[in-house]
Amino acid sequence: MVIAISLIVGAAIFVGTVVIVRMIANGPPPEPDPDSVHEVEADYCCSICGMRLTVTHLQDAAPDPPKHCREVMDPA
Repeated sequence: MVIAISLIVGAAIFVGTVVIVRMIANGPPPEPDPDSVHEVEADYCCSICGMRLTVTHLQDAAPDPPKHCREVMDPA
């Protein structure tokens, strides 16, 4: 019984270590191309808590609204 538990714990530690090493090895995502970043003026408001957000730069021309309080924000 003790051997089975120790094998399960050892396997979990091994899998966790492999996952963390792979995350570190991949590194951060590449920087966006400065030519593809556009200036915009898009205001959003959270319908649940009322937080307001102003987006000033976008990489894509047609953005999806951001989420806050696990809900899609409304355009203000």
